[in-house]
Amino acid sequence: MQKVLAFILTIYLVSSVDPSMVQLSTEKIDELSQSNLGRFIIEMAQTHAEMRGPLDDLVTAIGDLENELTAELQQLEDDFTRSTNQHQTTQENLDINIGQTEINIFNEKDFIDAILLPSIDQTNQKIDRLNGFINDNRDSLARETLNRQNQHQAYLDRVSEHQGAISAVDEALQLINSLINGNIAFTEKATIHQAVKRVNNKIARTSTIHPVVEALLQLTQNFSDQGQAQKIRDLLQDTRNQLVSSLNQENADEKQIEETWAERQKTLNTEYQEFKRSLLEATYVLAAYQNKLKSTQEALAQNELDLQNYKESLQQDKDAQAQEIQIYNELKAQYQIQLQTTRNAKDFVNSAEFSTVIRNKLNQGGLA
Repeated sequence: MQKVLAFILTIYLVSSVDPSMVQLSTEKIDELSQSNLGRFIIEMAQTHAEMRGPLDDLVTAIGDLENELTAELQQLEDDFTRSTNQHQTTQENLDINIGQTEINIFNEKDFIDAILLPSIDQTNQKIDRLNGFINDNRDSLARETLNRQNQHQAYLDRVSEHQGAISAVDEALQLINSLINGNIAFTEKATIHQAVKRVNNKIARTSTIHPVVEALLQLTQNFSDQGQAQKIRDLLQDTRNQLVSSLNQENADEKQIEETWAERQKTLNTEYQEFKRSLLEATYVLAAYQNKLKSTQEALAQNELDLQNYKESLQQDKDAQAQEIQIYNELKAQYQIQLQTTRNAKDFVNSAEFSTVIRNKLNQGGLA
């Protein structure tokens, strides 16, 4: 096609000078002879000169060339339009993806900074507080248990003291009753002394009543009639009643203290179980926050990677479009030049000057 255009262009340039000075370039004719279409044009020119007929085939060939160039130019325009539309669609989609991804990144960062990290920090603080409550609760239970054990042991000691005192008073009462009933004579000082000594040994550990009983027993060793003995017996009986009443009060107090301690243990253990439940719940919530943080960070990293890829793809598509525009403009310019040249050649082939040039060349020895 380019050789044909070169031939037509040569003819067109020759036609612009005086017909008497027309000469075809031998080099151009030789060049045309190397292609089928060029030889066809030369043969058609010879046939036209020899037969003095119109060069319809040549005109048709040039017309076909013009149609082909026109069709190719239109195809170029259509392809460029489709490519431009495709680029526009691609870039619009990428712009949408970029915008949505930027929104996602903003929301994910805001979610991490404004919600997840503060929530994790607050939950960790809550777990620390609950662990402190649990430790304090167990410390309180251990400390109060030890105090209660000491308190109970003191109660047992007091019970033992009271029981010893009651036993001592009972023996003292027995001694007085023996004196009153005549089982022991007031004159039997040795027997009375031994009995008092035995009672003193029993009440030695009972600090509260020991002085009272001892004083009464000392009186027993110094009186000689039943009147005094009965007064001492009444005082001992009152002492015994007070001891029994005190023992009963000790037992009642211990029962109340034990009930209070049982309630206290229940309260401490209930608090402990509540702390443990809250700790388990907080630990579960913390794990959920941490898992959410991990998944959000992974999504954020993926979105940041996607954003980078979208921007790179957008730039690549714009670069590709710019290159296509450049190629399109270059090809369009070439097609327009070729079309203009073809149309000028077609006009020249249909002119009288073209026939004159061909015949003059034939008269000088032919075109080939």
